[in-house]
Parts: sequence; structure tokens; C-alpha cells
Amino acid sequence: MKRAFIFIALLTLLIIAGCATRPPIGPVGSAHIHADFKAYVDGQPLDFAKREYMVKAPFVHIESMDGNTIHIHATGVIIDDFFRTLGMRLTNECFKHPDGKYCTNEGKTLKFYVNGEPDESYGNYVMRDLDKILISYGDETPDELAQQLTTIAE
Repeated sequence: MKRAFIFIALLTLLIIAGCATRPPIGPVGSAHIHADFKAYVDGQPLDFAKREYMVKAPFVHIESMDGNTIHIHATGVIIDDFFRTLGMRLTNECFKHPDGKYCTNEGKTLKFYVNGEPDESYGNYVMRDLDKILISYGDETPDELAQQLTTIAE
């Protein structure tokens, strides 16, 4: 009996320790936030209005088939949490999407804008209510970036 208890206690500690080493993803507290976003690759918008992108996680998802609005039901959710639920990633160097991996290189750059301004947080950006987020990869001119910014939902 004593050995079984010790075994269960050690197993529980190992499970807890294993969970603690995983990268954090998920909610911190309760909220209801909407952030609008667009992602472009070489001047072309990516389509997030696909069934496979709808309601992937209870705390952050797209649910209305518009493909432009991230619904967030927790505080402290970063945009990479959202992309990770879809099997994608966003870092300051690369945007990994099912269509490809788009990384800053000699000719093209990854850009991240929040509410019309460049933001260096990239995937670590904590989304807030009514944010307007743009992810753009390519060699756009300032005028082309300005045009992309205007396409984010009002």
C-alpha cells in the first residue's frame, strides 16, 4: 500500500513536471475581445475564411466565417497562441503558414502592424479589444502597405 502511494505520488510529480516544461499557450483570465486582422504574402491576402480555421480552440478562434476577426475569450493571449491553434507560427523573422514559411531575407521582409503602427512584438503581441493587426510579407512600398492597412475591417 505504501509503495503504491509513493509510486502514484512520483508519477503525479513527473506528469506535473512534464507539463511545466511545455511552452505556455492559453488563457490567463476571462475576457471577450475582438481583434481584426489581415495577412498578406507578396501583396496577396491570405484567406482565413475557411472551415478548417473556425473554432479550433475555446479561448481564441475565428468563428463567424469572415476570416478577419479573432475572437478571444481570455486575457493575456498573444497572437502566436492564435496561430499555434491553427498549426501556424508567427515570430519576428518568420510567418509559418500551410502555404509556406515566409521569412525575412535579402529581398523580402516580414512586417507586423498594430492599429496602423509598426510593432516589434510580432508573435508575442498581447491582443486587445478592437485591435487592427496587419501581417505582411514581401517587398511592398510604403503606399502598398498603407493600402493593405485600409483593408482591415472597420
